[in-house]
Amino acid sequence: MQADPDAAIRAAAFAELERLVLAHGPRLPWKLIDEGFRLRGEKVHFASQPVGIFKPRQMSAALSIKTVAPRAGRRIWYRDQQGESDHRSGLVPYDLARGGREHHRNQALLEAMRRGAPLIYFVAVEPGLYEPVWPVWVEEDFDEGRVLLAASDPLHPSLSSVQAAQEEAPANELRDRSYSLVASKKRNHQAWFSNRTKSAYGHRCAFSGLPLRRLLVGAHILPDAEDGPATVTNGICMSTLHHTAFDAHLIGVDTDCRVHVARSVRDGRDGPLLQSLKGLDGVCLRLPLRPEDRPDREFLDWRFRRFVEVSD
Repeated sequence: MQADPDAAIRAAAFAELERLVLAHGPRLPWKLIDEGFRLRGEKVHFASQPVGIFKPRQMSAALSIKTVAPRAGRRIWYRDQQGESDHRSGLVPYDLARGGREHHRNQALLEAMRRGAPLIYFVAVEPGLYEPVWPVWVEEDFDEGRVLLAASDPLHPSLSSVQAAQEEAPANELRDRSYSLVASKKRNHQAWFSNRTKSAYGHRCAFSGLPLRRLLVGAHILPDAEDGPATVTNGICMSTLHHTAFDAHLIGVDTDCRVHVARSVRDGRDGPLLQSLKGLDGVCLRLPLRPEDRPDREFLDWRFRRFVEVSD
């Protein structure tokens, strides 16, 4: 894997994008994206409206990719507009530009893949409105004029779901190939779920409002082990602290999205961190702006009944 000479520009782009999302919400109008950002006295663009794969003039490989939303009654030109994952790997396919792999935009994207460089993925939710997902990586130069994308691993935000799985491979080296493929596909699926959930909550913890992306996860309400779906309505964005407390049934959320704290925590007397958890009792979750992204009441009811059983 090659070193990335564009690393400083990528880091600046990610930091500015995080600032925009925290200030304006998880879905950005094209006007804001088109303003770009300034670095060393120069304007650097995030993306270009006419093209999907974008490399700023200051960079030597792609910075971003973009999917447009098809207008009503218009033809869908690219398969990535349909938003489906690859059935074999659980990764998300993205179509290359027309003109073959030698096209300069495709080469810019493949160069980012060779370096293992992270990208920004601007996913259109409607014409002119985009949900940025970052970082994402091109993990496979697939056939039929497309590549496959991985999102950041929920437990290792600086790694893709594929990279994180490879780091853990020695512990599973005796397991057969079919198991490894299933485990990898599941992990990739969960990585996209976590990233999509964090985006819906504006990259802030629903319990505390914490905006530090590296400390956030998209957590299931109905657990994956109970066949909980990997949909935003079955997820809540929370910090790693609140995720641990939520999984341990030390905090729960009722169907009105009100937080409850277990008696064992409320009766504790052990420093400011415990006090911060105790202070959540009776507080309402910070919910996504879009009603269709908010937690499903049936999932909340299932989880809250488990909380009551364990905490009382």
